[in-house]
Amino acid sequence: MDHNLSPIFNKIKEVFPRDCRRILLINPPVIPEEEFDWEVARQKRYPVFPPYGLGIIYRKLKENGYLADIVDLNYGVLNQKEFRYSVWKDQLKQKILQFKPDLCAITCLYSMSHQSMKDVADFIKEYNRKLPVIAGGVHPSAAPECVLNDCESIDFVSLYEGDSSFITLIDFINGKTLKNKFSQIATKYKNTYIIIDNRKMEDDIASAPEFGDLPIGNYHHLGKIGAYHYLLSDEVKASTVLSNRGCRGNCTFCSVKAFYGGNGVRQRDITTVVDEMESLYKKYNIRHFMWLDDDLLFNEKRAINLFKEITRRQLNITWDASNGVVASGITPEIALGAYESGCIGLTIGIESGNPEILHSIRKPSGIKHFKRAAEILQEYPDIFTKGFLMAGFLNETLGQILDTIHLARELSLDWYPIQILTPFPATGVRKVLEEEGIVEANDITSRFFVGSTGGQRLREKQEKTEAKEFYNPFEGSLNKIPTREELKDIWFIMDYKVNYEKILLEGRPVKLRMLQKMLKDVCNRVHENPLANLYLGIVEKKLGNYNESQRLKHFAETYLEGSTFWRKRFEALDLYRLV
Repeated sequence: MDHNLSPIFNKIKEVFPRDCRRILLINPPVIPEEEFDWEVARQKRYPVFPPYGLGIIYRKLKENGYLADIVDLNYGVLNQKEFRYSVWKDQLKQKILQFKPDLCAITCLYSMSHQSMKDVADFIKEYNRKLPVIAGGVHPSAAPECVLNDCESIDFVSLYEGDSSFITLIDFINGKTLKNKFSQIATKYKNTYIIIDNRKMEDDIASAPEFGDLPIGNYHHLGKIGAYHYLLSDEVKASTVLSNRGCRGNCTFCSVKAFYGGNGVRQRDITTVVDEMESLYKKYNIRHFMWLDDDLLFNEKRAINLFKEITRRQLNITWDASNGVVASGITPEIALGAYESGCIGLTIGIESGNPEILHSIRKPSGIKHFKRAAEILQEYPDIFTKGFLMAGFLNETLGQILDTIHLARELSLDWYPIQILTPFPATGVRKVLEEEGIVEANDITSRFFVGSTGGQRLREKQEKTEAKEFYNPFEGSLNKIPTREELKDIWFIMDYKVNYEKILLEGRPVKLRMLQKMLKDVCNRVHENPLANLYLGIVEKKLGNYNESQRLKHFAETYLEGSTFWRKRFEALDLYRLV
């Protein structure tokens, strides 16, 4: 090991000629400058999660005798009245001057934040070329060589979870540990890529994060925390919490297994989890929590006891599972515990309604589990239910996509977020696409089609005056495998069929009020959307708000007149009858 990897230790000695005692933890802007839209930021559509992983590292550094500080540049960019994107440079420079770090550590969760991470690293080196820079998080862990090749200002990549391995690195720099303790690090030395990728599994995950002087109680004012923010009043402060790490599944489109390793799900002690929630409740007045877990319901008994402990302490909080839960984990006892402990939103990972596709993507649940989960949740109408759907799987036919539409309509959950398959690095589907030459191995800019940075909204703008032809592909041969371009129209049809069309039959006041809040949020975020305004008008009419209903239908008519993109879709789906 020493012989083959000696260059990595030589690199460490060169980059760190002295001790490393002061570590600055940096959360970069989520959205790169060239893609940032101030109007989207003003409408609070961008994600603004507290940097949970950095909070864990911050605590671990302090516990091991090091000095640490956190700067959240994403928060800084969004927290402005008079907008200037480059404000993050002033904030970072000021923090470096004040704290005088021996190392800057940048986290990066999303592939879409790659350029932001790179810009932050470059700025640090421009300010002080001798100041070491390390990057970590899900994105750098998924494609470390690509990150190092593209970001010359990054000296090292810390792989996977860093609770222990990052501390080991700092200890080694300071002469407190030996080489054989080393793990989870990559670098380039004299144009050669070197990696130590043996994992140091994190068995002790009891620690809650510490955030220094970050204003955790103010994050919810600046953007989205979770997928159910519209159900909360403006006065309710929201944050995040994590009860376990990993997932029982090994879905081919997901990178969770690659990041957390294949040792199943590691669970925190229930008491420490609820202690963390209670601490945030008392310190920052947090009243709503989004679970960061990828498999919240992994252990039925534990999940029930977790919900009971929240209820027992009478915290009077609410929570949601925006990241999605495994359908087979939903039981009557789980649903009851979730409801009593404050659940207002629950998302199920469905993805497909076709058994062959579900098998090929290795979903841990099947059709019978989805139906059973939906049936159980019908007993709790106060919980807003969602189901993740996806289209564009490898060799997926139109008929198989139609199976997904039919299942979603049968399940009758409240809403279905839909995405076109995105081949993120370190996923099974990405590996197949690279082997077939469909995706370049060094392409690390993958992003979702739908969302605040997705292509759907951009397409609406581009085709406002002159739209491409739109037709219903399901009227042809269902054995056809649609192209990537055709999937964009398929997404639209799926969205209408599984989300909007069923509103015409909805009559339950509790569900109508939830849909009212959600559609208001859509209309406020996505201006000139005749479909959302039309159906919000229908909901308002069902709730007895006739004047508001007419006003919204007038908006729908006006937006239709100004957009060829929308007129073609209303014609193809026979929606003018509703206007």
